[in-house]
Amino acid sequence: MKRLLRMLQALRARWRGGLPLRYTVMLAVLAAVTAPAALLLAIEQQLSEKSQQALLAQGESALMAIGSVSIAEPMWVVDRAALDAAAQRLLENPQVVAVRIEDGLANAPPVERIREGFVRNLAEEVTAGHLNRQVRQVVRSGEPLGRLVVWFDATYGQGLLQQRRSQMFILVALQVLVSLVVLTPMLVSRVLQPIERLKAQASALLDHSSEEGQPLFVWRRHDELGLLGRHLGQVQDRLRELFGQLGAKNAQLQQLAMYDHLTGLPNRSLFIDLVQREMLQARRNQQQFGVFFIDLDRFKAVNDSMGHAAGDLLLVEVARRLRETLREVDVVCRQSGDEFLVLVRDITHWEALGDMADRVLQAVETPVVLEVGTARVSASMGIALFPDDAEDFETLVKNADIAMYQAKSLGRARYSFFHSELNTRRQASLELEHQLGHAIGAGELVLHYQPQVDARTGVLMGLEALVRWQHPQRGLLYPAHFIAVAEESGQIAEMGVWTLHEACRQKAAWKARGLDVGCMSVNVSALEFRDHRLLESLQSALSQNGLLGSELEIEITESVLMTETETSQRIIERVRALGVGIAIDDFGTGYSSLAYLKRLRPNQLKIDRSFVSDTATDNDSRAIVKGVVGLASALGLTVVAEGVETAQQLQFLRESGCHTVQGYLVARPMTVEATEAWLAGRDVGSSLFA
Repeated sequence: MKRLLRMLQALRARWRGGLPLRYTVMLAVLAAVTAPAALLLAIEQQLSEKSQQALLAQGESALMAIGSVSIAEPMWVVDRAALDAAAQRLLENPQVVAVRIEDGLANAPPVERIREGFVRNLAEEVTAGHLNRQVRQVVRSGEPLGRLVVWFDATYGQGLLQQRRSQMFILVALQVLVSLVVLTPMLVSRVLQPIERLKAQASALLDHSSEEGQPLFVWRRHDELGLLGRHLGQVQDRLRELFGQLGAKNAQLQQLAMYDHLTGLPNRSLFIDLVQREMLQARRNQQQFGVFFIDLDRFKAVNDSMGHAAGDLLLVEVARRLRETLREVDVVCRQSGDEFLVLVRDITHWEALGDMADRVLQAVETPVVLEVGTARVSASMGIALFPDDAEDFETLVKNADIAMYQAKSLGRARYSFFHSELNTRRQASLELEHQLGHAIGAGELVLHYQPQVDARTGVLMGLEALVRWQHPQRGLLYPAHFIAVAEESGQIAEMGVWTLHEACRQKAAWKARGLDVGCMSVNVSALEFRDHRLLESLQSALSQNGLLGSELEIEITESVLMTETETSQRIIERVRALGVGIAIDDFGTGYSSLAYLKRLRPNQLKIDRSFVSDTATDNDSRAIVKGVVGLASALGLTVVAEGVETAQQLQFLRESGCHTVQGYLVARPMTVEATEAWLAGRDVGSSLFA
């Protein structure tokens, strides 16, 4: 009898620790078999009462077992995220107040969930009898996995199996043995084997790597286990679908994070990683590689004239051409806007980079046919070599960028190799840019004035205002030293506004003193000409100084007018409405198109000094000057010849019919004081050549 009691106590301890489902089923069968035998044999007075208590205890224990299995099942088949979901589902039961799942294998923090709105102390509630704290070990095949702790609103009874009389042991054992012989095959085929299949199917839910090779579970049973198997199959199909969508999303995010969305090229982040890997390999193998820094010339003009959509299509086409022109081992990256970077691998000598750069330039310069028209751009390229020019990514790209600016300064549509002198020059340019920004506001800019006189009579016709920079350390700087920096940095617009207002102010000051200096000419850059504030600046300069529009003339190059001729025509019409004259500066050095002269109708043409200086020795220059004068005469335009330095040049210009001359033969550009002294030395209306 005592031995039986010890066995029952051990069984009860094992039960509380959590049994696998197969053992639970077998024990349930054993209990179901032995309980009737014990009840039938226990005919004495207290046996019936004890049997009733045993049945009650059995029912309560079965209820607890079912609850334990339903909670332990998610702990066994899923990961921590699934444990969290299982705890959340337990909280959906109205009787559950709090849940804690302690993972004994992973040593991870326990998963704790408390019903929303419950703020009282759990321990105090347990002490007060309002909550029942239950702890259950989770065991698989005898190995403890962790603990489940649940706080319930109501207590549940725990029953104890009644001790059976020792003299009934043999009879009950025989009955159980017979029952097991009969029931075991049925349990194995109808319960245990389906449960193993369910476990295998549940384990397959964790494998989302590939649909190939996964077992196919087909359930033809129509009982509860078959229904559960079919449900698991549906869950598995749904999980495969969800993980497939997740994989596609991850691939899309990877594409967005590492590739340019417009051209499909690697972006800067991926390019940095590839270059750094290439550096490691190049150091290890003592190899070289190059980096191209490519910037498209005149891309902004395409954007402005054809629209940003056309600009995007142009970038896509350029990206395609770069990929086709370069080798498969090379990497093309779109850095930003119209800038591209190229990693050129496996370079044996630097001349190979030049050959590749030539092919790239030719590919980019080929016109691109778009729906809205044909776009033509070129490229300026800078080339830096690893490890000769730099040994880290940022410096390597910076040096290639510096070389690219050198290519632009040499006329664009070309490539340039980096060398240390370029870096020094670039730093000096940046310093000059900073100083120029200060100079505009600090009053360091000054205007010099050069007279324009009648070619035959020498009578003063006007003055051209020329900007100079009175640098505090370097002295007087001419435009060749800072105009390119001003244009590149965008400060040319602010400088142009200052020049316009200062020239008009000085013109008004001379006019107030009775000095008639004729028309005041001011140079206007391409950036200023297309700036919407040009008309406003002209109006304010004239009105603030009390000048008429006819007393002011702006000079622009023909290349400015040839770009977006319709826009240029609208601007010229508005300028002409103010009465302001328009002169084409450096005529003959650009496109020299008769069509734009006919459409835009400027007031005056200025022959470039390069043609004037060669008239004494070059027949072609003499013919060009005569042709320009004849063209201007036919169109009713006046002609100004720049750079007149000798009497022979003046004589030729007179014979050719040129109206006005300007140059050192007349006077050099002068300060305000020198100009006034020059005017005082002669009568304004008198002849300079008399």
